[in-house]
Amino acid sequence: MSHDDPGKWHLPGWRIEQKYTPGVLIGNWAEERYTFNKGNQAHNSTHRVDFRNFGKHRPDIIVRRKALLRSDGLGPERLFYHHGNRYSNNMVSWYDEHYNGRWRESTLPDLRNWNSQELAWCPEKSDFPIQGAPTNFDILARCKSRWESQIADETRGDYCTTYQGSFIDHPEDALVRTHRAISRENSTALHPTNKINKDLHLRNVSAFKSPERLAGIASISC
Repeated sequence: MSHDDPGKWHLPGWRIEQKYTPGVLIGNWAEERYTFNKGNQAHNSTHRVDFRNFGKHRPDIIVRRKALLRSDGLGPERLFYHHGNRYSNNMVSWYDEHYNGRWRESTLPDLRNWNSQELAWCPEKSDFPIQGAPTNFDILARCKSRWESQIADETRGDYCTTYQGSFIDHPEDALVRTHRAISRENSTALHPTNKINKDLHLRNVSAFKSPERLAGIASISC
């Protein structure tokens, strides 16, 4: 068969078809795996089939309380508050006591000694935990300030210049409210002689002439 024969395309050796089995994952298979295809079939559950509606019958409270205790367990007020708030200040751990040196704050009695008369260690109990607040390195305060600044930056808007962000508002008493100026008669800039300058050597040179007679001063007669 020649190279230009059109019949070669109908032979099995020249057909190259892209066929995939259903097990081959192509395209966005990772995203399509999480899509939920909701059908029109309504399946009944065991609870729906076995449920009986008794109308206005109220449920048994004891059974509900037992189910709540079985799922959630007892609350902390049942386990830790037998003596009220007596142990609410017991927040110093052993690690905090030894590593951070909180043992110096201890007001506990001295270590027990052997009493030869009573043949016992006195005092019998020496494990008294240190009462006080835990060691705080202000991590929570720094995190809250950073979170507040981030929230402020997010709610500030899209258009915010560097000058607006770094501007510090000064109090009103720091503003200058009283302004004073030199009168026209005593002003060097408004003096008529300084406005007429015909000398080329004095051009662009600050050679102002002050008024010879100040306003409000009487001339002295000889």
